[in-house]
Amino acid sequence: MRLKRLAVLIAILTLVTGCDLLNSGNNPIIAPGPTPTSAPDMGKPDGVAQTFLAQWMASDYAAMYSLLSPKSQREYTQEDFTNTYASSSAAMTLIDLKAEPIAVLPETTGTSAQFAFRVTYNTQVLGPIQEDLTMQLVLAEGRWGIVWSPSLIFPEMAGGNSLQLEVQSPSRANIYDRNGLGLVTANTSTTTISVVPSGVSAGVEEDMVQLLSRVLRMSPDQVRANYQGFPADQAWAIGDADTSVVQDNIAALNSYPPIKFTDKSGRRYFNVLAPHVMGYTSYIPGDQIDEWKQRGYQGTEIVGLAGLELWGEQYLAGTRGGVLSAYTPDGQFFAEIARRDSVPAQSLFATLDRKTQADVQDIIQEAYNAGANTWVPTAGGASIVVLEVKTGKVLAMASYPYYDPNVLNPLNSHPLLTESTVQELFNNPLKPFLNRATQGRYPPGSVFKIVTMSAALESGVLTPDSVYNCTGVWGGLGPDNPKYDWLKDGHGEITFAQALTASCNPWFYQAGLLTANKDFNLIPDYARQYGFGQPLGLQIEENGGLVPDPAWLQETRGESWTNATSVNLAIGQGDILVNPLQIAVMVATVANGGTVYKPYFVDRIGLSGEAPTVTFQPEVIGTVAVSQEHLAVIRDSMHQVAADPNIGTAEYRLGSLNDVLPIAGKTGTAQVSASGAPPIAWFAGFAPYDNPEIAVVIMVENAGQGSGVAAPIFRRVIERFYGLPELDWPPDWYDPDLFQFVKEIGE
Repeated sequence: MRLKRLAVLIAILTLVTGCDLLNSGNNPIIAPGPTPTSAPDMGKPDGVAQTFLAQWMASDYAAMYSLLSPKSQREYTQEDFTNTYASSSAAMTLIDLKAEPIAVLPETTGTSAQFAFRVTYNTQVLGPIQEDLTMQLVLAEGRWGIVWSPSLIFPEMAGGNSLQLEVQSPSRANIYDRNGLGLVTANTSTTTISVVPSGVSAGVEEDMVQLLSRVLRMSPDQVRANYQGFPADQAWAIGDADTSVVQDNIAALNSYPPIKFTDKSGRRYFNVLAPHVMGYTSYIPGDQIDEWKQRGYQGTEIVGLAGLELWGEQYLAGTRGGVLSAYTPDGQFFAEIARRDSVPAQSLFATLDRKTQADVQDIIQEAYNAGANTWVPTAGGASIVVLEVKTGKVLAMASYPYYDPNVLNPLNSHPLLTESTVQELFNNPLKPFLNRATQGRYPPGSVFKIVTMSAALESGVLTPDSVYNCTGVWGGLGPDNPKYDWLKDGHGEITFAQALTASCNPWFYQAGLLTANKDFNLIPDYARQYGFGQPLGLQIEENGGLVPDPAWLQETRGESWTNATSVNLAIGQGDILVNPLQIAVMVATVANGGTVYKPYFVDRIGLSGEAPTVTFQPEVIGTVAVSQEHLAVIRDSMHQVAADPNIGTAEYRLGSLNDVLPIAGKTGTAQVSASGAPPIAWFAGFAPYDNPEIAVVIMVENAGQGSGVAAPIFRRVIERFYGLPELDWPPDWYDPDLFQFVKEIGE
């Protein structure tokens, strides 16, 4: 039908443009071509028509309505007119439109004219839709006006017909790990595990809870809270687990009669792995509906709202298609106007390794269980990052506490999904939705000494063999401003290279002073070279942190940078704020010889079983201006942290591991501003020392010394990653008195 109308119109226009009538009489004519740049003559029909089209492209419906003929204005109120355009735009998912003249047809009388124009609707769902239309104009009440009806939008809308769009959405695609193992999968079998409290006997409860904790990836306290105190003879849902995980543990689970099972299916986040990387899906929040509608959504869809689910929305959701049709006022189908087929969704293949991701999450929970009587009562959240040093691929990233993305998808019918439980998640003071690995902002403490050493060595103010006698007190800022070492009596006479191994604060105060005397910007500049103080351009949410410098201090506080500011920065304290992934990038850069790789989480994109349509390669975002000789010194000093029994700050935790697999690392104990709060425990290292493959960073909020708390967790990650025998958790973790004593051993 449309092709016939177009052919007739073209034939008429061809006939008219070849006729002498175009140059006779008083018929207003406009030839094909661009709209004139001068203001249209509103005393002529073509001027009115062109103005109408311009106002249409600007969505100025009130101005458009003012150009309608008096009769049309009597037939249609301005509200009806506006609603017709607004509802039609919404129905076709209009982004914008282009309306341009084709030609003006001759008047049949001196008081009427025709104006041919072409409108191209650029829509989200259907792409471009083009219509060639003819506008009637009449001279009435002293002005030219447009004879209007909804058919000037689409001819099929004549007679009061309205538009309806039937959207065809492809099924949401999956997210796999680097080896093709599912991390987020659609229509996956899931098992709800319930407990009947009356069947739980005191003698077996603890073992049952520990088993459910492992299977459901919940803390034991969470498991207990979901059934204790409820009516004893009912089955109470504890949580969901992947059916495959349940089957792997079915014999053990069946040994406890109070445990019951119910199967179902839905979009499943496998074993609650990497929720902060995967993100979650849910209905579009009310305050985001307009934004999503501009992307072609209708506002009622379930979409990705965080993590890779959000970043990869265009791939995971596929390209929606649909059919735009006209319906009569009584709701009967009238005609199809436009159609576009949907394009299948494409899966994301993450850089994460599913086993490694499960390991690091298990390790955090195991560590918190082991330290329950010592460092855990003051600790907040924690994070582990495992990064390939020669590519920037993120192999694992854990932020604790976690949240369960399965709970947030309303189609999953999760047994614990209630408005109050979701609200509790968002209001939890430990902020489970915060990805501590990329969004946290922490003082780095002594792990930052790697940056300070780089700046001091490359600037020439110090050499690896420079010697300093550390007495435990440093007075470089004058007798009224002494600063102290973490080791009360100091480290004695040691070289600058040894200072990193021993984490000797006075040595690095001295380095901070010497670099300040040369250039206040030296340490800040090297920090930025390593990737601090700026977003890394990740595929998930991030916070770039802060690297203070003289310009920043003057601009934000009106203060001048001093030697004391540099001295404080040299040991990773003061205003500097970083996240664990940035620390991992720094360690990887040292390990690989000075190349700063952009961390990334997506390896490839494509249809499952077919060649990928998009692949991601390692991306170099910078190099550090540190010589290979000096980088080798830093690597060796980090190796001695685990190997030197005399001054290595973590040798007492890592020495036996280093004998099996050579490693390198740096402890950090970062003081925080909150009064009385324990420091942040850091350990950042790489392995193997002689052929680096992975960088591993551990951060535990308000847990104490880096060597005391973070280093044993680092050890467990390395042991599990390389399949080595696992040493038990430190005995001092179970004994508060012993733990207090051990604090004096390492930094």
